[in-house]
Order: sequence, then structure tokens, then C-alpha cells
Amino acid sequence: MRVLGRGGLGAVYEATHLISQRAEAVKVMLPERTGTPEMKERFRREIQLLASLNHPNIAGLHNAFYQEDQLIMVMELVEGEDLRTRSHHARIPLPMLMDFGMQVLSALEYAHSRGVVHRDIKPANIMVSGANLVKVLDFGIAISQDSVELTRAGSLIGSPLHMSPEQIRGEKATRHSDIYSLGVTLYELIAGRPPLNGDTTYALMMAHLNVTPTPLAELRPDVPARLSEIIARALEKEPAKRFATAAEFLEALRSQNMPDLAGTTTIIPPASWGSVTASKVSSQPITGPLSPPVDQLVRHLAKFIGPIAKIIVGRLAKQYTDLDRLYLEASKQIDKEVDRKTFLATRPPA
Repeated sequence: MRVLGRGGLGAVYEATHLISQRAEAVKVMLPERTGTPEMKERFRREIQLLASLNHPNIAGLHNAFYQEDQLIMVMELVEGEDLRTRSHHARIPLPMLMDFGMQVLSALEYAHSRGVVHRDIKPANIMVSGANLVKVLDFGIAISQDSVELTRAGSLIGSPLHMSPEQIRGEKATRHSDIYSLGVTLYELIAGRPPLNGDTTYALMMAHLNVTPTPLAELRPDVPARLSEIIARALEKEPAKRFATAAEFLEALRSQNMPDLAGTTTIIPPASWGSVTASKVSSQPITGPLSPPVDQLVRHLAKFIGPIAKIIVGRLAKQYTDLDRLYLEASKQIDKEVDRKTFLATRPPA
């Protein structure tokens, strides 16, 4: 199996299911972690949390099982690059970066509505596929509203570079903490450097508590003043001064209405997931009416994944013109095999 990456809890490998032949990501606890009861419990909780989440911008859980005494997680394989890697190759254009940020916020609003706080939002945990679809990864230290805290009071958990002031103070993370961490992430990717620095971890933590970052508009003249203000609000020291919800943060970014790379305006149709109404943005908007066969494809796909089907099909139509290939690629957005087969059967005859 090919190693895809390593995190705080385990290593992730690419594997192929022998029966379905589907490529999947398999996460296994690192050997040095398996003997730690706390780490075992975190891994178990990650599985349970992911099992409760079903959103197009969150990497989905397929299965989990024990092999001897080893707990193994089988997940959706996301082909692409994380934002850390992508930003090292080249600066990400602002409209595209706002698209990515809004997709993350859609995922966070959904997770927060179910009482789940990620606690480790950072570029390395945000994967972008070839179709520019974002997937939030690594819920290894996430907590739910019903979780019993595993870390002792006053202990730190998370990435210091992107950690909120309240987490640094050892307080319980809330949805406002994820909003802060995403603010740090967006600032870093826009400016090309983090909003706060320190020669030591302690100095960095003190900066999060006491130092106000330089406004983005002062670092990059091409950054709109309003966008600079939005990011600054996400980085407020006091949680109550930040956006109240991820949806409010998303709406603020949406109000920028930034032109995309083709010179058109981003389209953000509503997308309902469970009891939550969120928003989803396309960096390659549908600028005209769809052809009848593709419009029919959208309607069929929407029965399984909701209104976001139009965005996904719009993106796929930019890459594939063959209707059979469009149906095949679109079917990959449907979790259940039986539903995928039902969807593919709706393909009209040539």
C-alpha cells in the first residue's frame, strides 16, 4: 500500500477494495500510539464523529474494523493536494482561495450544527481535488458537544500556528475556535506568511493572545479593504467579537462577489444538508443554461446529494464532454453503491 501521509494519531495508506475495486484511504494508528489509552480513545471517537457526518466537503467514512487489536479506519480517498502543498507551488489566486474558504465554511457550519468542533483547521487538513472540490480532513482531535474532554484542564491540543487564543488558554474549543483557525489559514495563504510569528512556541502563543496582525490590505494592495476587514474579524482575540457562526463568515465572504479567473462572477446557490441551510460556491460557475441531457443529469443526481448537484455537474462539464463519462464521474459523489447503480441507470439512451 502507498503511504499518503502521517498525522498525530496514525498513518494513512492508499488501498484498493478487493471486491468493489474502489480505491480507498486506510488510516491505521501508529505503533507508538497503540499502547496509549487516550490515543486509542481519540481514534475511536474520530471514527464515531465521521460516521455522524455526511457532507460533500468532508472526507467521508466508509468503514471501520478491528484486525486483531488494531483499529482500522477506511475512508474516502481524496485525489488532489492539500492547501499547504498547493500554496508552496504557487500563490493561489484570491477568487479561487475565497472559493476554497467558503467550501470549508460550508463543512464547518454543517459540523457545528451537529455539535462537532474540528479544533485543527489548517492548510494541511484542507484537501482540494482536481475539480477544485474541497474536502476537510483529519477529525482526530475533534470534539462533540457530548464528548468528555480527554485532555487535562490547562493542556493544549492542536497546531500552535493556527490555534485560537482560548485554546492557548486551555479553555474548551467552540465553533468560534474553528472560525479563528480558518481566519489564520486564509490570512497565511493570502499574505504568504502567518498573521503571527514567534521565535519559540511560547512566543507564538503569546502573540496569539496579545498581538494584532497587520491588516492584509497593508501587505497586499490588491486585497480589497472589505476582505481585509472580514479576515481581521475572524482573528479577533475574543470569541464573541468574531463571526457568530460559520454561515455568517461564509455570507461575509460571499458578499465580496469577487470575479473569478474567467472574469465572471461566482455563483453561490443554496445547498441544504440535513437541517442546515449552507452555501456552496463554484470557482467555475455555470454561466449559461445547461443542455437538456446535462440538466437531466443534475436533476437525477440531486435526488441523492441535494442542490449541490448543479455545482458538481457544472465543474465536471468543464472537464468532460462525453455524457457517459459525466454520469460516471458524477456517480462518485454518491456514497452508497446501491444508490450509485440506481443513478447510473437513469442515463438516457443514446
